[in-house]
Amino acid sequence: MIQSTNNLTKDLLESLVSDHHDFKVTVHQAQDSYTVEAELPGYQKDDITINFENKTLTILAKRASNLEQQGTYLINERNSNKQSRQFIFKHIDTNKIKASMNDGILTIKLPIKQTKTQISID
Repeated sequence: MIQSTNNLTKDLLESLVSDHHDFKVTVHQAQDSYTVEAELPGYQKDDITINFENKTLTILAKRASNLEQQGTYLINERNSNKQSRQFIFKHIDTNKIKASMNDGILTIKLPIKQTKTQISID
């Protein structure tokens, strides 16, 4: 019984300090666009890659560790890590997607492509 409790505690601690932590996002839909805001504190523009392919928006944030190892780390959540999120959007005007970064918040605006066309009668 003690060993299984120890294993459970170890598994819980490992899951809490794993290298992969997803960042928090807000996705908002307006009449003419979607806006995705991602919390990425400590990341620079050059650390972030944004792709839109096959109706899928992918945000990848990756940075290298700048810590020098001195001794043995018991927990090191600041090491090099990679975080990513993916979202599926339909009817996006891919030529007009815009992204900006301000105070650790990445904002991506995805304009909705107009699927209806009004035709005038001659």
